[in-house]
Amino acid sequence: MSVTSASTLAGDLELVAKFEEARPGNPTVTVDGRLIVSMSALVNPDIHVREVLADGSTIPYPNEEWAGRAGEHGKGIASTIGIKADSNGILWVLDMGNKEHTPKLVGWDSVNNKLHRSIVFPSGVVKDNSFIQDIAIDTLRNRAYIADMTLDKETGTTPAPAILVVNLETGEVKRVLENHDSFQSDGKPIYVEGRMVAHLDKKGDPVHHQYGLNPIAIDPQRNWVYYGPMGGKMIYRIPAAALANDMLSDAELEMQIEPYRAKPRTDGFTVDANGDVYVTDIENNAIGVVKSDGYHVLAKDKRLSWPDGVALTQDGILYIVVNQLHNLPGLNQGKDASKPPYTIFKIDTKK
Repeated sequence: MSVTSASTLAGDLELVAKFEEARPGNPTVTVDGRLIVSMSALVNPDIHVREVLADGSTIPYPNEEWAGRAGEHGKGIASTIGIKADSNGILWVLDMGNKEHTPKLVGWDSVNNKLHRSIVFPSGVVKDNSFIQDIAIDTLRNRAYIADMTLDKETGTTPAPAILVVNLETGEVKRVLENHDSFQSDGKPIYVEGRMVAHLDKKGDPVHHQYGLNPIAIDPQRNWVYYGPMGGKMIYRIPAAALANDMLSDAELEMQIEPYRAKPRTDGFTVDANGDVYVTDIENNAIGVVKSDGYHVLAKDKRLSWPDGVALTQDGILYIVVNQLHNLPGLNQGKDASKPPYTIFKIDTKK
């Protein structure tokens, strides 16, 4: 993978918001320009979705009842990371669920400020070891594509990664391409700030994490769905029309997958209208863009301590969540090295 530095420097990073306690997860921008962020399920926050105001402060979005903890009434969120605002004004929140609550996909009408739809996932499509943490919305075909990394907490592996295809009209959900080669980690350890991302087993020995399928995105033209393993260095893509086609078998879908471009180890990415992929580079405290001529670093800075999710506006502003996930005890061999605040930055990619 060729790596070049772009003209944009780290000094062009602009701080948008700080979080002293709960970690932000993924950002998204609504059709009317509001910045919404999920609060990472890894730290079990009281409020799961927040709007970031112009002064950097935040409020629950859309309100405390729906942004707060899930209740028996069906409102609220059990746990989330994946969040995406679509071009029709619907904000989709991917609720990962927990022992008491079934995973669901919640669509909130951000224009009319009311519930659009709540789709509860049927049994079978989400497994006991599922980790459904990223989402792409296909408004052309009325589908959602969800990356289920799966996670074995003992071995640190992703044993059955798959894409979930949600029909946003009927509420039907299907699991496709489980364990495809393109979903797999390369098996090598991930190092962030000189430390291996690992937990300790019962004997006290480190077990490194081999993260598979993680980021997923769709281009603005709704032609291709892009995805890749966090613990791998390749972006793949598949035609959105194929993924949305209920008549195609896994074998037929597999024939339409193609390697796209090389990438660093990345927790989140997004794609622009030119097919350029903006990635978080977790091992190098950086963000960059993968173009046809290789990987270009946009910003490399110690403040980008595990850049997680990203969101790109139509005018080229890239929002980046930074949440130090590698400092959590479960990823840092039992030691909590967290150093608040956790942050959101933005950078103008058109400069």
